[in-house]
Amino acid sequence: MKILGIDWGERHLGLALSSEDGAWAFPWKTESIRGFSHAMQVITQIVGAEKIGAVVVGLPLGMNGKDTPQTSRVREVVADLSNLISVPVEMVDERLTTQSAVRLQQDGDRHTDAPNDTQAAVAILQTYLDQHRS
Repeated sequence: MKILGIDWGERHLGLALSSEDGAWAFPWKTESIRGFSHAMQVITQIVGAEKIGAVVVGLPLGMNGKDTPQTSRVREVVADLSNLISVPVEMVDERLTTQSAVRLQQDGDRHTDAPNDTQAAVAILQTYLDQHRS
């Protein structure tokens, strides 16, 4: 079963997919969105077309671990998404994922040609996969 990782943004969605065995996350693409409804439509279409078994969304907590205004927005997104699709939707603490993505690109790693949003989605998804490895 493939899992979709999402780095939620107001204008872009960074997207990553897991390997079928759930061991590794890979960059997929960045989707430009035109508002909340469009984002929900894009995600719903991806879940169906790619036969996604679960969705993981990065939760943007503050560096102190507390909620921020964006945290509340993402919690609302996850609640709405859970009502729209028939697969589980979970959240993962995304602190430092964007910074990790930027650092990887600056280090010149040959596997980091994807945009920052997509690399952040990889970090979010890989965190989830590592936490749920059986």
